[in-house]
Amino acid sequence: MTAGIQKPRSVYPPPALARPEAPAEPGPNESTRTKRAIGIDVARSIALIGMVAVHVWPVTNKNDDMSLVYAVFAGRAAGLFALLAGVSIAFVERRSRGKLFGRTLWADRGALVIRGLLIMLAGLLLGYLESDVTTILPYFGILFLLVIPLYGRSNRVLLIAGVLFATLGPLLLFLFGDSLPEQPDPGADYTLTTMFQYPVPFVADMLLIGQYPTLLWMAYICVGIVIGRQVLTSKKVALVIAAWGAGLALATWFLSQFLLGAAGGFQRLVEATPRMTSADIVDVLAYGPEDPMLPHTTGWWLAAVAPYSHTPLNLIHDLGCAMAVTGVVLLLTRSGGKIFSPFAAIGAMTLTLYSAHVVILAIDVLDTARPRVSLWVQIISFMLFALVWRSAMGRGPLEQIISDSSDWVRTRILSSGQSRAGHRRQPAESPSPHVPLSATREPNPGAPPSETDLPAKVPRPSGTQ
Repeated sequence: MTAGIQKPRSVYPPPALARPEAPAEPGPNESTRTKRAIGIDVARSIALIGMVAVHVWPVTNKNDDMSLVYAVFAGRAAGLFALLAGVSIAFVERRSRGKLFGRTLWADRGALVIRGLLIMLAGLLLGYLESDVTTILPYFGILFLLVIPLYGRSNRVLLIAGVLFATLGPLLLFLFGDSLPEQPDPGADYTLTTMFQYPVPFVADMLLIGQYPTLLWMAYICVGIVIGRQVLTSKKVALVIAAWGAGLALATWFLSQFLLGAAGGFQRLVEATPRMTSADIVDVLAYGPEDPMLPHTTGWWLAAVAPYSHTPLNLIHDLGCAMAVTGVVLLLTRSGGKIFSPFAAIGAMTLTLYSAHVVILAIDVLDTARPRVSLWVQIISFMLFALVWRSAMGRGPLEQIISDSSDWVRTRILSSGQSRAGHRRQPAESPSPHVPLSATREPNPGAPPSETDLPAKVPRPSGTQ
């Protein structure tokens, strides 16, 4: 190796669970959707169907007990959606593997900025429809912006960041949530208008006190990126993901039961919250808070694992469930890809279909008193549309717009760097035919010497080390 010459290192880390595969270019007859992507698309379709089900299905059944749909999907479907967003970011990293430094890194980050802004814009435009659900897209746009400093970082950094987001985020919410401003109508979705009218409440809602607080939900993104860097076609990797997820989900649930039961946490809640009866507290611990925030009367509320409670145990529990589902789906889709193709088609355009779901709820075209019909009509319609559109056009409409826009920005950043580098290498004047070309070049201290620059008595290197 030539002394003093250092080759730039990529910040793209080796996966923690398995050795990465070099991404292969698809051949002319090869689908651009790999097995890995099919499994992730199927998992993403489960997340979308789960969120649709939570929106249209009653929280309780005829016996006034918690409905099965709410018990299974509440909070967990959205958490799975967020985890898979992190996996998608890791897929973007694979496009620049080995070159995540310098202008390539900035180009990828610029593309993420555009992606996040457009997703947020889509969510803010949906806010004008005034549907009965809290649109998740503005929060997801913020997540894509918050991840930029962590893009390209090592798995260790991402896992440490994920732990910090999952633990310190709920603590910040508990300590300062009540003191942060809200918009005049806390239950309304933000729009472009209200975002500029109430910028401080908008930032507070997006980061900490909203329905999907991004400072907490960044934990899903960080873990999702680490998962997306693995060889997801590997059976061993899928088993490890599923096992870790199931372990986290079970451990946090049992820990919450112990803290609120044998450790006396429930009694402390009753004593510290006199404005609520024991039955009210039981409902909050089972269904989650009606307000996005839990009461702040005692730190024992942080032992809850209820949906949307945004405690450390709730976040880690939902994260574990999302990991378990992802691992199981990756195992199931290792063979029989055609069987899962309808679900993969849905998962490939969740942004478009989620937006369509919000529109359907807003215009009230389906009978809310018949949730079973509403759910199946939407699932079947989404599946048929996704299959037809995907076979004819490829990406979903909104996905295509965002992909083209972010790719354009990335290409512009890369091409501007290449044009500047080429301009710097261009000689100011044509060299004289009597002067060697090497004599007209300005010295570049970062480049290795050419053979003509080596002293005559020094043996030339036989190869690069």
